[in-house]
Amino acid sequence: MFSSILKRLVVILFIAFIGPAVADEIPIEIFAVDYPPYTIVDEQNNLSGVDVEVVKAAFTKVGIEVKFSTAPWERINKNLEHGYIAGYTSCARRPAREAYILFSDKVSEANQVALMATDTDDRKLTKLADLSHYKVNAVEAWAMQKELESKDIPHSKIQDIDSGIRSVVFRDIDVFYIGELTALYRARQLGLQDKIKTKRLADKESVYFYLCLSKAYPGNTQLLEQFNTGLERIKASGELDAIYASYF
Repeated sequence: MFSSILKRLVVILFIAFIGPAVADEIPIEIFAVDYPPYTIVDEQNNLSGVDVEVVKAAFTKVGIEVKFSTAPWERINKNLEHGYIAGYTSCARRPAREAYILFSDKVSEANQVALMATDTDDRKLTKLADLSHYKVNAVEAWAMQKELESKDIPHSKIQDIDSGIRSVVFRDIDVFYIGELTALYRARQLGLQDKIKTKRLADKESVYFYLCLSKAYPGNTQLLEQFNTGLERIKASGELDAIYASYF
């Protein structure tokens, strides 16, 4: 009888003291989709990218191991809502998401910009409507091209980012209307980063991206605080700037 009670006591003590330590060693799984340069998924489903490295570095600063996985966005979103997964990087803040997502401090941002050759005169380009005075193109069916269309701003359509970058460097196009970091990342890969410049438009607001943690996932309130602490630390140490410098 005494032996049975002692065994139970040992088990309880093991769970109370050893169990949490073991749990702490299990990596936090964060999901992402392919959205270069923020999150990049290669053919073997290995993940890299600016936001992936920032999130990993921030968690590392507070002693938390993290691993990254990918899945279709619709499945990720549903799993976040039901608390089946810990989190996703990186998502924009939307009213519909407030009910089931905890948003971190800002991880990154996206800006729609005018990309030009370095010698293009952009003194008269301050807002979106000013693009009407330039020869402009945008990737067909992308949000930026549809925006130009809806605003009746004359433009030509191209098939990919590479064509847009090359068009302002080697052709007679004045402006490629595109996402800033997406274009800068690709321009570096093409070896054309020194031949282009970008200009943000006064009437175009930045879109902020966050680490998005499920409200229904156990321990995520504390995890959010830990992540934000780590994020502040990599900003202060210069590590965040170093990550960006490696991509652009």
